[in-house]
Amino acid sequence: MKLILKDFGAIISDQTSGDLIYNKIKEILSKNENCIVDFDNVKSMATFNAKQIFGRLYLELGSDVFFQKLQLENVSDDLRLIIRLGIQSAIEDSDR
Repeated sequence: MKLILKDFGAIISDQTSGDLIYNKIKEILSKNENCIVDFDNVKSMATFNAKQIFGRLYLELGSDVFFQKLQLENVSDDLRLIIRLGIQSAIEDSDR
């Protein structure tokens, strides 16, 4: 199933949007479906949101399931970097 992020705005930067996106992805995954997250027309995402969504999912699912079940589509290099930083931050926080 595909989740279109532009429905949440061109810039994803607030906690409410992050919570909604995280919950939508979890809902899709709970149905044993893979989730395609489409970043078309999303210009930026706060690192906080990347951690809130993708970092949290990475920790909950583990790396193997995360990369099997989640597919990122139409992601710019800048957004890809922000997502990596969010995941890295979540991992570092979980090690403390």
